[in-house]
Amino acid sequence: MLKNYSILIFLFCFLSAMGSSALSQTEYTSPVHIFSMSDVLGDFDGVTYGEDPSIICTEPPCVGEQPYTNDGQTLYPIDSGFTFNVIDFVGGFVREPDMVFEEGWAGNYLEASEVVGLLVSSATTSTLKAGSPRGTWCAGLGGEAVKCSSEHFTVMEHVLTCDETVPYFYYDPTTGLPIDPAYDACEALELIADDEIALLEPNENSVIDDIAVGPDYAVTLKDDGKPLYRWGTLVKRPTDVRLYVRLPLPAEWTAPDAELRILSAELSIVHATSNNPNEQVRPEDFENEAATGRIPSYTVAGDGSWVSTQDCFESDGDPIVAGTVLRNPAFGRPGAPSVDLREGLTNAWFTTTDRDPFEADPISGRGPRWRLKSNKFGQDVPGLEIPLIPCSPPPYSQTNIKYPVGELTTTTLNLLDWIDGEESPLASSLGWRAYLDGDDGTIDGLSPGGLPLTDDFDLAIYVKGEGKPTILYSAQLHIIYEPMTGSQGSLR
Repeated sequence: MLKNYSILIFLFCFLSAMGSSALSQTEYTSPVHIFSMSDVLGDFDGVTYGEDPSIICTEPPCVGEQPYTNDGQTLYPIDSGFTFNVIDFVGGFVREPDMVFEEGWAGNYLEASEVVGLLVSSATTSTLKAGSPRGTWCAGLGGEAVKCSSEHFTVMEHVLTCDETVPYFYYDPTTGLPIDPAYDACEALELIADDEIALLEPNENSVIDDIAVGPDYAVTLKDDGKPLYRWGTLVKRPTDVRLYVRLPLPAEWTAPDAELRILSAELSIVHATSNNPNEQVRPEDFENEAATGRIPSYTVAGDGSWVSTQDCFESDGDPIVAGTVLRNPAFGRPGAPSVDLREGLTNAWFTTTDRDPFEADPISGRGPRWRLKSNKFGQDVPGLEIPLIPCSPPPYSQTNIKYPVGELTTTTLNLLDWIDGEESPLASSLGWRAYLDGDDGTIDGLSPGGLPLTDDFDLAIYVKGEGKPTILYSAQLHIIYEPMTGSQGSLR
C-alpha cells in the first residue's frame, strides 16, 4: 500500500510540474506589418525613407532615373549607398548617396487607394572585368554571364576537369582510382595551399588584393569567412534595395535582468514569388547559411559514406543514379578551407536537383533558406527552376515549375535554425536585444550592415537582381517563450 501511495505522489508531482511548465509558456503574435515605401533604407546610417524623404524622388524631374508605372502602379527612383562604382581589373567600391536616383525603384502597392504592400525593383547589376581566373562569372555567348564561382572545391573542380579528388562517379569511391580509362589523361587541379588561404582577409570588392591565384583558379574569402573558388573573367556587383522592418516584442522582454528562453520562433512574409534566389531575409541582420531547406535523400553505408537513394540529375542534366556516393568521409581533409573538403562531400551532393531550398527538411529538421521564396534553386544550381515533379530531367517546361514567378506565396522561416551543434543566438531573448557596445553597456544601435538594432524585433530584407518589380505584402512574427534562470549577458 505504501509503495502504491509513493507512486501516486510521484505521478502527482510529475503532472503538476508538467502543468506548471505549460502554464509558464507564453505565445505571442506580433501585429502585421504592411510593407511600404517607408521601409526603404538609404545608407549604412539606418535611416529609412519614412524618416528622410530625400531617399526616394517622388516629384519629377529627378536627377538620374524617373518614376514609371507598372500595371497602373507607380514606382519612384531611389538614391542609396548600397551600390558600387566599378573599375575594370581593380574592383567595386561603395558609392555614397549623391542625390542621383539610380539605385532601384519603390512604390506603394495600392488596392482601392489603400497601401497593401510594396512594389520594388533593383537597378541593373554592374559588372567589371577581372582577368582570368580572378572573376566570379564568365562571359558567355551572346553577352550572357555564366556563374564561374563556388564555395565548394569539388563543384569548381568538376566544372574545370573530369578528375575528381573527392570521387563520386568516374572514380572508385573507395580507392580513388578511375573507373573509365578515358579519364586517365585528365589532369587534376592542384589545390591552393591552405596556409595561403589562411593569410587572406575577407574581400568581396577588390580583384587585386587578398586573392590567392593559381594557374586554374583563385580563392578569396567572403565576408562570412567562407572561401570562394573563382575561375571567371567578370565580377558582378549587384545593387541592393534594402528594407527595414521593426516589429514590437512583448514588454516583459525589456524588463531589468529579464532573460527568456525562446521555444519557437517563426517569421512569415507574404510576397510575390521572386525570380531571384538571392533575396536575403536577415532577422536582427543575422545571416544563416545553415538553414538549407530539404536536402538530398541518402542512406548511410557501413563505412560512413552517404549514398543516394534515388535516381536524379545534376543541374546540367547529367544523371545521378541511386547508389551514387554523396559523401565519403575517407576523403575528408580536417582543417581544409571549405566544408566539402573537410567532410568529403562530392559534386553530386551540391548539384543534384533532389532538394528544395524553400521546404523544411523532414529528416534533419532544417528549415527553409533565409531567402524570399523563388522559382530557382540558387547556390551551386544557380539558374535552374525548381521542378514540380522531383528529379525530373532538366530543363523544365513552364508546366513543371513548382514556384511560378509572381504568384502570391508565404515564406515562413524558423528563426531558431542554426549551425549543427550550436544554439541559435535567437534562442534567448537577449539575442533579440540591441547591440551592446563594449563593456560600458552603451547601445551602438546599428549592425555592420547598417540595420537599426532596437529592443524590438529588427528585420532586414535585401532585394537584388529584380529587374522587374516584385511585391512584398506583409510580415508577422509568432513566438513561444518561457522564463529562463541564469545570469544575464549579451549574445552579440
